[in-house]
Amino acid sequence: MNALEYYLLSNREPTKNLLGDLLKLLKPPPKLTISECADQYRYLSPEASNEQGRWHTARVEYTRGIMDAISDPEIEMVVVQAASQMAKTEIILNAILYFMAFDPCPMLLIQPTDEMAEIFTKDRLNPMLRDCPILSGKVSEAKSRDPGNTLHHKKFKGGQLGITSSNAPAKLASRPIRVLFCDELGRWASSAGREGDPFSLAYKRTKNFPNRKVIVTSSPGIKGICRVERAFESGDQRYFNVKCPHCGHQMVLNWASVVFDAKETFYQCENKKCEAHLNDLDLYEMTKSGIWIPTKETKRIASFQLDDLYSPWLTLQTRVDEFLEAKKSPETLRVWVNTNRGQTWEDDAGEEIPEDSLLKRLEDYGSAPVPDNVLFLTAAVDTQDDRLECGVIGHGPDKETYWIDYRVFYGDPEKTAIWNDLSQYLDSSFESAAGDVHHIACTCIDSGGHFSNEVYIFAKRNQSRRIFAIKGANTPGKPLISRPSMRNKGKVKLFTVGTDTAKEIIHARLKNETPGPSYVHIPKKPCFDVEFIKQLTSEKCVLRYRKGVQYREWVKKSSGIRNEALDIFVYNLAAYEILNPNIGALLENQQKTREKLKNITAKPQDEMLIPDKKPRSRKRGSGWGKNW
Repeated sequence: MNALEYYLLSNREPTKNLLGDLLKLLKPPPKLTISECADQYRYLSPEASNEQGRWHTARVEYTRGIMDAISDPEIEMVVVQAASQMAKTEIILNAILYFMAFDPCPMLLIQPTDEMAEIFTKDRLNPMLRDCPILSGKVSEAKSRDPGNTLHHKKFKGGQLGITSSNAPAKLASRPIRVLFCDELGRWASSAGREGDPFSLAYKRTKNFPNRKVIVTSSPGIKGICRVERAFESGDQRYFNVKCPHCGHQMVLNWASVVFDAKETFYQCENKKCEAHLNDLDLYEMTKSGIWIPTKETKRIASFQLDDLYSPWLTLQTRVDEFLEAKKSPETLRVWVNTNRGQTWEDDAGEEIPEDSLLKRLEDYGSAPVPDNVLFLTAAVDTQDDRLECGVIGHGPDKETYWIDYRVFYGDPEKTAIWNDLSQYLDSSFESAAGDVHHIACTCIDSGGHFSNEVYIFAKRNQSRRIFAIKGANTPGKPLISRPSMRNKGKVKLFTVGTDTAKEIIHARLKNETPGPSYVHIPKKPCFDVEFIKQLTSEKCVLRYRKGVQYREWVKKSSGIRNEALDIFVYNLAAYEILNPNIGALLENQQKTREKLKNITAKPQDEMLIPDKKPRSRKRGSGWGKNW
């Protein structure tokens, strides 16, 4: 330091502060990788982690290679195709901390929906800003009128972080971005309004930065149309390799090597000369020294695939229990493959279901309209110009479903009479041979036709009976049921139904030919005729492209065919999801009710008429009302 610098810094306070700030700006960031930065400066918040306190990369060693790839100047894009709960969000947060603290720049984080974006900010980002000392004061305190710290925008010296959703095109294209975080890409909207593919929109925002970074994380979806799968395959396809502690054989953990029976569960070394039985502690120690090995040569894109067998928080027995539960039905098995194995699901939704195969499966329920296995009933109503069509379905354990009845009410839906007829029918009781008396637990009515107001009025009047208005949305990947909205003309609870998701579930269940979990029973009744079967199988899944992005769409097999029965099945699934039933409790209650009925019917008739004890007389004075 020369004499002038010494004089300025030691004798003039304003100049001292100015030059101090200038020197800080000119000072290059420390040569830290993101994993080193996280180990030194990241603290896990109590409300966001089961292991609060200082972050230790060694606890989840597989995250080290992923984080350091983000800080590698030679790598432009990092793709993580992984199982759920594998610290993907923590990797994103550690990267945000690094760029905020040591390499400030404009950043954008995109979640699938607005709700998920807000949850990320409230539950993950804000606690980190609060609990990591190095970020203290980086972002101004949240105030109602402060645009620098909101749910969707965090401004700090030298940069900013935007948090938005995949269906907000204006926000995706509003500002240049150097670091782009794409979380749960597999669940993004297929199109951001009329703007096209949201990923392409966001990626264009990074083109002005030669040192840009794009980080993609997601559990995968359906093979062939999964965005994260395509991104993973465009990279160098790295897998986490570990060594057997007994023979030193290097391998990638896979489910095929998990061996289990009623007596024991273990991971078997894939080396035929070893085949050691490895336990949970062995697997954890193996992952602590694991390394990422690429299987393909490519430039500037590092891609990682991760199974939950590497998770330090799960035991082998827990994983086996989850698998045994998931394999009961195609839809739960698909979720298990996506979220536990971190792999895409190969399905056959494009295959048509032959009508003859369903007609051969029609069965006789016996003298009672409801089979003994049914726990509760739902109903669904489809509105047409000259009628209301209503279908009742019984639900048993393990998603086993039973069609119970199908009625058509002819009349003008603008008139009160037809709705009175429907109301009276929905009050009906249905009995089983075991003596169970069922009433309809929940009803969904389609409000998407020409009679929305009439549906709203009926639903609002009967909300206490769990009769709800619904509206279908044929958006790929949309949840079967979304949170209800009151933003409608009737100011009534309106549920949005992911019809594509529901039809995929129905297609898989109709293909199931083994009675039991996820099987669809159809009785031999006049209302379940050939026309009903045709409507139930009226649509098929086809692959299409929108603005260069491949997606699946359900379409009618022919223009003249009707599909009311299929729609009513969709709405019944929605009613099931709205109820969110506790199947275990329902089974227990059903068993208790049947035991009571059995005990009553077992008593002699004359004994049932004579009370066991004399009724206790009421006492006058304090407390009698309570006893009464």
